[in-house]
Amino acid sequence: MKLYQTLLFFMTFALLPMNTNAQQEDNAAQIDLSEVILVAGATGRTGQFVVGQLQELGYTSIRGIARNRDKAIEDHGNDIEWVEADVRDPATLKAAFAGVDKAISTIGASRAPDNLPEFVDYGGVKNMVDAAQENGLKNFILMSSSGVTDEDNELNRLFHNMAIWKLKGEDYLRDSGLTYSVVRPGGLDRLNSKGEYGIYLTQGDRQSGGQISRQDVAAVLIECLTNPDAVDKTFEVFNFLARFPESWRNDFGLLKTD
Repeated sequence: MKLYQTLLFFMTFALLPMNTNAQQEDNAAQIDLSEVILVAGATGRTGQFVVGQLQELGYTSIRGIARNRDKAIEDHGNDIEWVEADVRDPATLKAAFAGVDKAISTIGASRAPDNLPEFVDYGGVKNMVDAAQENGLKNFILMSSSGVTDEDNELNRLFHNMAIWKLKGEDYLRDSGLTYSVVRPGGLDRLNSKGEYGIYLTQGDRQSGGQISRQDVAAVLIECLTNPDAVDKTFEVFNFLARFPESWRNDFGLLKTD
């Protein structure tokens, strides 16, 4: 068994596309650090990593959506622009999306009666997509979840049809005419890891298990902002230890357009 695992590791590594200097320079040329990037769910566990990594990359105009702006500043600081808005209320999103170039959504429902998947994972996404269309957004990156196409997904049984509503939100974005990427992470791992593990991109929503760190999900979401091979694609992401950590950035070209 150990011999098989060793061979599998080296075979996987040998097939990885290498990230050449020319490719890195081309990717860097795609980034305009002055663009206004809106992060919906910026106070959440994944959204905080998105904001932090955008700052590390040097983005100078990051806008975070918060239901309570004062609390967001108190909890997370005021080194980004906080705008008070609620994705469930379309009227509040007009100002939030005004002047925005690109958006990343990491929103998610809770068990509160007014915050269920129907109102957030579908209604909230729908409202943001409508606001994005009105403001001529360049790119909308949506974090969804793997397994949303599985009718027997336990999230449907245990959490008010969450997978069904997430899929409806995805479909609304795909049908909107906006430039987009839909990222479906596996189970969100609590491990504090960023770029330490390989990342596996796949399509078809056929993998029933698998996890990925929130930091790595954030990195994938941000990559979709500027990688032309991520445009109009829906895909799943998982951590995969037998992969070279940075090779995933070159794998978008292997994915099929929706």
